[in-house]
Amino acid sequence: MTTTLLDSTNGIVEFTYIGEGPPVLLLKGGHCSRDTDLSHSSLVYEGFSLLTISRPGYDYTEPSTGRTPDEFADTIVEVLDYLRLERVHVIAVSAAGPSGIALASRYPQRVDRLVLEAALTGAWDRKTRRKALMMFGPAEKMVTGSLKFMLKLFPDLVMKQLLADMTTEDVEDYLKHLSANDRRFIYDMLATSQPGRGFILDLDHDVTNLDELNVPVLGMYSQKDRSVPYTNALLLKSTVPDCEIYEVNAGSHLIWIGKDAHDVWNKRLEFLNQS
Repeated sequence: MTTTLLDSTNGIVEFTYIGEGPPVLLLKGGHCSRDTDLSHSSLVYEGFSLLTISRPGYDYTEPSTGRTPDEFADTIVEVLDYLRLERVHVIAVSAAGPSGIALASRYPQRVDRLVLEAALTGAWDRKTRRKALMMFGPAEKMVTGSLKFMLKLFPDLVMKQLLADMTTEDVEDYLKHLSANDRRFIYDMLATSQPGRGFILDLDHDVTNLDELNVPVLGMYSQKDRSVPYTNALLLKSTVPDCEIYEVNAGSHLIWIGKDAHDVWNKRLEFLNQS
């Protein structure tokens, strides 16, 4: 897939834009690189065009394009102007929640609908932030390289260790009930992960404008998500008037896999097609 580097007011921002039809802007979650696909690329086959903008610190997007979600929202609008896109649907995944919320709050005239998928709506909890700072601070390259090397040799061991932070279930039991395709999904997600400087920047992001959202919002969350607890869904529902919460019957943060993954897909399509 061809990527484009745009020299925005605040620095270089990387994006891809494919397909035809109503445009959907995808903001991927923490650790996700340009090569990570959590199934969203298939939106192109459903009649949408897909704009994927790498967030600050990820891929070739420079940190200067958005030290805060509000600053990055301004950069996103520059990309939309460059592509002559008046309005877009927005999907924000996991750690990209603050950026999606900031864009829809600051520029409601540019956003048709906002989908928050297992996405943060508040601040990180202290334990998660402290652990992430240790692993993905100065030692990030070494940690990421070691994990990918170990993933090739001992995939089950690495998946088990990382999934422990994503599920409230017993990890071994969770893995045992996954299909071969679900295990491949997790393997590919980990193999293409590249936090770079991006995840450290994510840890400083906070949501300051949740109560300013006045576009239709769909939040999809799992009760068994350890990394983005269901309290994020409750906060969203209690703060945003035009909001629907869809409780996903998933065993972890990974709401895109499992026996009910098709329901997530159909719910997203139903919501996007309402406008």
